[in-house]
Amino acid sequence: MTWNLELGGHTAVITGGTRNIGLAIAKGLQHHGAAVCIVGGSDSSALGRALAELGGEGAAVTGLLASVDDEHDVARIFDHAEARLGPVSILVNGAANRPHAPLIEMTRAQWQKVIDVVLTGAFLTSQQLFRRLPEDRRGAIVNLGGLGAHRPKIERPHVIAAKSGLVGLTRALAEEGIGRVRANCVVPGTIETERKPGQSNPTASEQGGARPVGTSEDVARMVLPLADPHDNYVTGQTIHVNGGRYMP
Repeated sequence: MTWNLELGGHTAVITGGTRNIGLAIAKGLQHHGAAVCIVGGSDSSALGRALAELGGEGAAVTGLLASVDDEHDVARIFDHAEARLGPVSILVNGAANRPHAPLIEMTRAQWQKVIDVVLTGAFLTSQQLFRRLPEDRRGAIVNLGGLGAHRPKIERPHVIAAKSGLVGLTRALAEEGIGRVRANCVVPGTIETERKPGQSNPTASEQGGARPVGTSEDVARMVLPLADPHDNYVTGQTIHVNGGRYMP
């Protein structure tokens, strides 16, 4: 499906935007005319590669490393984007931390870090968009959820709790933003992505055989219309992109 979007004049911040789904979304927004600011956590090499794929730092592309769970760093993200690209009207919250650990062995620090990055990070970035959005503009927020919040697995209580909270936060943001900022949550299924050393992508057989493994572009195609500030009617929704793995 191809969307006919006109995003010229809009600036988008994409956290977790240096690889995989986040980068695919950044490319899609750029294709439709938006200026994009991609945000990574600590991997400067990944940031450099992503900027190169977007055509390099310039008048319509920028990027930085920042900690989304730190309110001063989040303010710095928006300062950076505004100074180089203009006021932010599109926000995609894709930053995540997904370590696995059995419940009985999980430390408080492991639990808290995931909650801070996934849930508190989305709160802080959304708060900045609400505060800074010019009065004469509309905005859009898309939060990237997790299938585990709807089909839980073992060794991920922190991730499941954080992604479940993201669904509730999305609804709260939608209610706060009625008529001005719409907010939706897109939940990817099993996606073939760039993995860390030692990690492999899931195969179709591992995931049940008949159901396909998706791509980052599959998710991006759903995110793009939801990130359009011109639309104002679809808000507060959780939308699944999973090849039929979960059907609410």
